[in-house]
Amino acid sequence: MTLRQQFSILTGLLVLILLSGSLLLTLSNARSAFEQQLNARAYDAATSLALSMSQTAGDRVQLQRQMDALFDRGFFALIELQVTDGSQLQRRADDVVSDVPDWLPRLFALDLLVAEADVTSGWQRLGTLRVLSHSGPAYQDLWTMVRHELQWYGLVLVVSLLLLQWLLRWLLRPLAEVEKQAQAICNRQWPVQRNIPKARELRQMVLAMNQMVKKLRTIFTEQAALTEQLRAETFSDSLSGLLNRRGFDQRLEHILQRRDGHSGVLLLLQLQQLAELNQQQGRQAADDLLHSLGRQLRFWLQGYSAAFAGRRSGSDFALYLPCTGKAQAAVLAEQLYDQLSTTVLSRRQGLVFHLGGVVLQGEQESPAQALSCADAALRQAQHQATGGVKLYDGDSANAELTAGEWRTMLLQVLQNEGLQLLFQPVLAADGKTLQQLEVFSRIEWQGQSFSAGRFWPMVEQHHLAAQFDALIVRNVLRQLQQQVLPAGVRCCVNISPASVLNDAFQRQLQQWLAAAPEAAARLALELPESSLPGTEAALLRLADVVQPFGVALGVDQVGTGNMAFAYLQRLPLQYLRIDGSFNRGLAQAGDHRFFVQSMVQIAHSLDLQVLAEGVEQPADVQALQQVGVGGLSGYAFSRPSAQLQDALNWQPA
Repeated sequence: MTLRQQFSILTGLLVLILLSGSLLLTLSNARSAFEQQLNARAYDAATSLALSMSQTAGDRVQLQRQMDALFDRGFFALIELQVTDGSQLQRRADDVVSDVPDWLPRLFALDLLVAEADVTSGWQRLGTLRVLSHSGPAYQDLWTMVRHELQWYGLVLVVSLLLLQWLLRWLLRPLAEVEKQAQAICNRQWPVQRNIPKARELRQMVLAMNQMVKKLRTIFTEQAALTEQLRAETFSDSLSGLLNRRGFDQRLEHILQRRDGHSGVLLLLQLQQLAELNQQQGRQAADDLLHSLGRQLRFWLQGYSAAFAGRRSGSDFALYLPCTGKAQAAVLAEQLYDQLSTTVLSRRQGLVFHLGGVVLQGEQESPAQALSCADAALRQAQHQATGGVKLYDGDSANAELTAGEWRTMLLQVLQNEGLQLLFQPVLAADGKTLQQLEVFSRIEWQGQSFSAGRFWPMVEQHHLAAQFDALIVRNVLRQLQQQVLPAGVRCCVNISPASVLNDAFQRQLQQWLAAAPEAAARLALELPESSLPGTEAALLRLADVVQPFGVALGVDQVGTGNMAFAYLQRLPLQYLRIDGSFNRGLAQAGDHRFFVQSMVQIAHSLDLQVLAEGVEQPADVQALQQVGVGGLSGYAFSRPSAQLQDALNWQPA
């Protein structure tokens, strides 16, 4: 029961009690007045009639006529003359009250007295006259009074309640605003009320709520800033703004050690004459150059999802870009060389640099071996005095496809819907309860198996990301319609930034969700954190499209982007998935553990679920459980399954 209803009931009862008491008091006073009036009328009538009878005492007929004349007026219930000789003359009427409820005479009975007067002739007493007033008209007047009072009191009650509702609505409006304020806090917003009520109690409550909102916002901002500072100090280079050596090696190791495969190119860039520049123009000039180079590399990498760069030492930089083979890697390396040669590392400034790289494809490659091969290619490139590019000449274990062959294959996969889906369980922190199913994709082509890590760079190069995402989502919805998932379990699909920015994809998605509402409620869509800076507005539009159908939204690869954590309170998210590069070796890395724990605290303060991917070691599982991560996935628990039913019936790896 609401406070307004309680006030209304209490006020209604008080008004009823007051009105009932007033009505009873009015009826009691009216009864006393009627009794006095009727008794006085009876005495007056008895006195007057007795005097008149005294003048005609000998004529009984005349006496009877006098009694009838008074009785016929209807004001009296009894007129009786008791003669001294024992005879009597009498007129009596039934004291019947018409149109009056029975309870009124019982509760408010009139105490009427019989008026008596002597009839005489000279000094001789002839008889006694007795007169009793009729109570019917009095009861009718009382009932009329009750009806009028009830109508008036009913009107007063209704008007009072209406006025009370308006008054309560006006007085309790600050409470409604406080309720909205509390709900907004739960939705990761920090509104402050501007209209402060004048009532002292409500004013203090609103001011206290505003103070709490400001405090919570400050706590969240400080905690997010501290976490961002920790990430920057631990994994970033302060001069270039890129990853430092540790951060780059950690990301590279995570990619190369993934069991679902990878495909990309590792490039090493080395500047010449940086020491000379430092001596001739000063340290500030060298620092400015490194800063400009870092900014230029970040700008160039924005066009390639999952790409990253780092500064490994004073003049050495490293980059990793997803690609599908040596041909594409050579094109990317030449593009990077041309981009830098015409901008920040222009030859007019007397700067020389070289690029060496190695194509990495397969599973479980050694990061040390990859860096060694890239370094060998860099040494070969340095044989060119004016700068140049060189890729490692080692044999590739995989067949090399041309760009045309890749396009033909991808278009045929789209036409035949030949994309295969894999499902990997995401378990609760206890390692037993199923929470999600993470969806991966794979292509089988001419006896070869291509994981998303290998074919997706070519999907993006040929601008087919929206079509492939649409195919994946449509197939997942189709399987969800055929297979009932346990309560609360969702299938999580990672979609590309190009799909989020594609209005046609969003319209198609809305149609598919509307056609399968029950399956849509078991779907979750997630986006890599590194793509949020350019897609935040489009992601908000996507949320408006999918959330009415119960689709959850999440962020994948948390910790790999450069976006401030303030996006957590701006976007309507349900969960975060921390990148596997932070989870690998967490038990031995104290700074990683502190970063993950800080992320968990920030997320939990915003009612977001935190998941961890790529977990393989039991020690890391225990460390993640201790810092409060709510869900875990990786080969430590289960391998991906080609059948949805097999993933639901997962067994420990």
